[in-house]
Amino acid sequence: MPWVSDSVSQLPLITSLFVLCIGLYFRGFILWMAVAFVLCFLLVIDRDSIVTLVIYAFTGLLLIAGYQRIRLGLMPSKSGDGSAPPQIVLDGNNLLGTADWEFQPLKDFVSELERDGFGVHIFFDHSVHRLLREKNLIEPTETVPMALCRVMEINRNHITVSKKGHKADALLIRHADRNKLTVLSNDRFNKKSEDRFYFEAARRLHKAELIKRVGMFEGRLTIL
Repeated sequence: MPWVSDSVSQLPLITSLFVLCIGLYFRGFILWMAVAFVLCFLLVIDRDSIVTLVIYAFTGLLLIAGYQRIRLGLMPSKSGDGSAPPQIVLDGNNLLGTADWEFQPLKDFVSELERDGFGVHIFFDHSVHRLLREKNLIEPTETVPMALCRVMEINRNHITVSKKGHKADALLIRHADRNKLTVLSNDRFNKKSEDRFYFEAARRLHKAELIKRVGMFEGRLTIL
């Protein structure tokens, strides 16, 4: 019977598609194993079906990608439902200096802000590497951001470190000015010569009262 022979001839292709579907479901290492198995299987059993399989797989991936984009577009925006916490920017090196270069007061300060419902982003000068090294807080295989994330117990997305030889002030002020965020620092950012590249941005923040001083009170960092 013709339809029986056609079904048998399509069996390797159908089997390969089934294995690929399993790989796509689990993804990662299993997906790569599924691709390798399918290619080897078809090379031995039915080499002519490889081109057809590639066309089917490519079409399927396009459909999946299109569905994901449509679904993402239909999801409500987090910024529009009021669920995103208000953001605060911290001058990491400045506050460390205020806390006598100890990380624990800064860590406690960040935890307190987060408990109060604020999202925290900390900017560090790359020179903090020297402090980490002096206190034996950085591993040989770690970068400065990696060590800070571990020491501060904070997500990598919430820490920015300037390039080596540069300060983070410009990054901090530009970010705060662009997004109208409150800055916590003892630096006034009002030195025309030193702060000339972001002086106007800092002035806008001062005018909006978005730069707040932080001091030590009873051994804890506190907004003044």
